[in-house]
Amino acid sequence: MVAQDRLYTARDLAEMPDDGKIYELHNGVLVEVAGSKYRQTRLAAWIIILIGNFLLDRKLGGAVTGADGAAELNEYNTRIPDVGYITAERAQNQPEDSYLQGAPDLAVEVVSPSNTDLEMQQRAGEYLSAGARLVWIVNPIKQTIDVYRPGGSRTVLGRDGVLDGGDVLPGLALNVQQIFAGSAK
Repeated sequence: MVAQDRLYTARDLAEMPDDGKIYELHNGVLVEVAGSKYRQTRLAAWIIILIGNFLLDRKLGGAVTGADGAAELNEYNTRIPDVGYITAERAQNQPEDSYLQGAPDLAVEVVSPSNTDLEMQQRAGEYLSAGARLVWIVNPIKQTIDVYRPGGSRTVLGRDGVLDGGDVLPGLALNVQQIFAGSAK
């Protein structure tokens, strides 16, 4: 945590000089975020590839973002999902030199050893409250994916499950086992 004497806004965060550290904004408080470990970043990259290939095969537009892509959930909160997807329509209306405005349509978080289940549930709720239509919490240790949808729906998929893109990426169907196997060493 950074000592601070006031609440910061997303605009303040965007205008801060680059000190080489990564920050998210939690209710106006700057929080330094650690970089992902090898396992988590490899898994996130694999998910980006799977979504990207689906978009190419279907000739769909939109934008896929990685762990450097901050989303401005509201004036006092930003988050950096490990993977984000926004539809073609929303991508056209995003400012190029700013944070993603609002939550991605699909937000993907890959659980790190330091994350708690409660923390990840809260993150899913924050994304949904800010307009996400689908959230995947990917746990590489348990090899499960928690799927959150608006209205409080939560489904936990094990290795034998099939992850779908819902109305965000209609037709996307990924075997959970394939997701974890594809990111293995």
